[in-house]
Amino acid sequence: MTASSLAAQPTGQAGENKQQQGQGNSIMQGASQNDERPSVQYQLNKKYHDYKDGVFMVRAGGGSKVSPLTLFFPNHAEIKVGEKVVFYNPTKVGEPHTVTFTIDNSTFADFVAPFIIGNKTSITSAVPNANAEPIVMPGQNGTNLIIALNIRSMMPTVIDSTGKVTYLPPNANYTFTGTEKYVNSGWIWPKGQSPQGLPPIDSFTVTFSKAGTYNYYCQVHPWMDGDVVVK
Repeated sequence: MTASSLAAQPTGQAGENKQQQGQGNSIMQGASQNDERPSVQYQLNKKYHDYKDGVFMVRAGGGSKVSPLTLFFPNHAEIKVGEKVVFYNPTKVGEPHTVTFTIDNSTFADFVAPFIIGNKTSITSAVPNANAEPIVMPGQNGTNLIIALNIRSMMPTVIDSTGKVTYLPPNANYTFTGTEKYVNSGWIWPKGQSPQGLPPIDSFTVTFSKAGTYNYYCQVHPWMDGDVVVK
């Protein structure tokens, strides 16, 4: 359609377009959490705000089975010193997320990593007759490399200012001092949807004991990010 034909568009058709837009707005106003359209789910989650009694709730992901959302809702929180943020995953399918604070960039952690094993090491599946085999590649000096899941991504993990690594229990409640190099939630799954054998993590609670701005992201979906401003 050309610019001239648009300019010559009949009034009736323009009115029809306005009517359709109005119908779209009405649909949004009457939409519910059960409406699985991506645009509706995004708008509903974008409005989410739950902050009371010193607890700020943040959704890690969201959406429906048809359109899971890879965003934090809200992705900006402002709280006071001594208050906490609770991150949880309300997605309706088993889509995991992490809440990862990487203060020292050298502590960046992939969720899979190469590890050195001896070239004579035998690797056998723990499940008899399983259709499974690890990824093994030749390394240096006659060694082999195996690609494996990184526990510092999968599990709640803290690396303090001295480099000491501490693993927290699933659904950890951690107090952030502001001196850490790395704080990670582990893989947060929708409640009851963590795969068999993996930690059943469905939340991560952080209490902030020092003023400042704390940036975080999701290791599984790196474009997901947010911040907590503590005053």
